[in-house]
Amino acid sequence: MIVDVHTHLPTHQNKVPESEMVTEEMMRSGKSVNLTNSVDDYMKEMAVVDKAILFGIAPRPGKENMGELFGAGKGWDTKLNHNDVASIISKKFPEKIVPFMSLHPKDPDWNLEYDRCLGDLGIKGIKLGPNYQDFDPNSPESYKLFSRLQDDNIPVIFHQGTSPMADAPLSFSHPLTTDKVAIAFPKLKIILAHLGHPWQTDCLAVVRKHKNVWADVSAQFHRPYSFWQGMRLFYEWACTQKILFASDWPVTNPSESISGLRNLPKFARDHNLPEIPEEEIEHIINRDSLSILEIS
Repeated sequence: MIVDVHTHLPTHQNKVPESEMVTEEMMRSGKSVNLTNSVDDYMKEMAVVDKAILFGIAPRPGKENMGELFGAGKGWDTKLNHNDVASIISKKFPEKIVPFMSLHPKDPDWNLEYDRCLGDLGIKGIKLGPNYQDFDPNSPESYKLFSRLQDDNIPVIFHQGTSPMADAPLSFSHPLTTDKVAIAFPKLKIILAHLGHPWQTDCLAVVRKHKNVWADVSAQFHRPYSFWQGMRLFYEWACTQKILFASDWPVTNPSESISGLRNLPKFARDHNLPEIPEEEIEHIINRDSLSILEIS
């Protein structure tokens, strides 16, 4: 089973009008990324996987226009938020899509939205980007949210690593910051996205240390040397079994991500570097992440 644990909401329900198309070039180091996509665009690119975890990112209180970047923006009914959209798509494609919510710990109504997501929307997990959302993951407000997640056995995906957004504090998305969260909540299932790039070494240290922490490989292959370094570290420290497959759609898609993983041995040979065994790579691609996260 191939499970993509890291995909973002399509920004539009239907075909994107040409006037609303948005592209970006920092996320893939100079290659243009189309940030505006329809549900049909999304489903076509998910055809190669068996399951896909889908989410938006809750905006900072007072900056609700962030929704246009992270989904549930111009292309959706303005009465819907990102959690509604994830649920709607999952109910349209229940055999494929696993919906995750996103909340903001400083939102005074997050408890109500949490209950709505689990009760009415059928949500199975949560995605948080502390740097994008500008909250300290080790604050009292955050710990109240994490306590509920742990009690309800709800897994959390944290954005980890760098970001092209100038006002997103990197200290909030460093793996060593998340280490403190894992210490405080030893039963909370945590995924560190992007192998924590460019801090793959620190990400490895956190993942290896905690039984309840994993990493995903989203948005890695297009920086091949950095990707090889991170993967080789995980292999040398016998931690590849803690790596989950992910794409970070729309920044990359699952097909590219699978090809990028399978290209690692050739990249190593071409550059006279130590290889990562192909069987380790295939285990990552075919890992049943939903069972690991106890998502039914």
